[in-house]
Amino acid sequence: MQRMAILPCLVAMAFALVSHAAQGQNELAADSTAMRVKRTTRWAAIVPGSGQIINRQWWKVPVVWGGMGYAAWSTWDSAQEMKSSIDDLVALTDDDPETQPVLVDALGNPFSEFDLEQRALFYRRNRDLSILSFLLAHGLQVLDANTSAMLRNLDTSDALSARLESTFGVPCVHLTWRFSRSPNAPLP
Repeated sequence: MQRMAILPCLVAMAFALVSHAAQGQNELAADSTAMRVKRTTRWAAIVPGSGQIINRQWWKVPVVWGGMGYAAWSTWDSAQEMKSSIDDLVALTDDDPETQPVLVDALGNPFSEFDLEQRALFYRRNRDLSILSFLLAHGLQVLDANTSAMLRNLDTSDALSARLESTFGVPCVHLTWRFSRSPNAPLP
């Protein structure tokens, strides 16, 4: 029960730190691109998928939510199965005739003590891996939002080009970068 009381305090402290850091960063950042990248990254860290929305990559949002939702569901399901295995193990080994194990295998036979221990260890491992996959999915979506925000103003005009060719039977990559005198001048 104490863990549930600590969680809102941690969330409140995180929001306070983020808002305090945001105020300091807004005063220091004069470049609009840097401010946009910071804002996008901050929002992506707080609300999963919001960085992709800010970057107008809306097709990525269901992928982010689906991946994180599946990891959260898998964490919950593995924790429930682990708890039921531990409860049955306690019921099997507590020398109390009133408590009876509930879990059975595919043939309807109750699990042995060894099977229940192995089952609990299996679901604990799955729970831990699911937590790691949730954190990995969250980190990757923050990284994706940050990278997309930084590359948003990347010049993709014809001034920079690449082409594959073969010279004397050897494959080559030719890179071309055309310079012009004014930024609005048409390219030849």
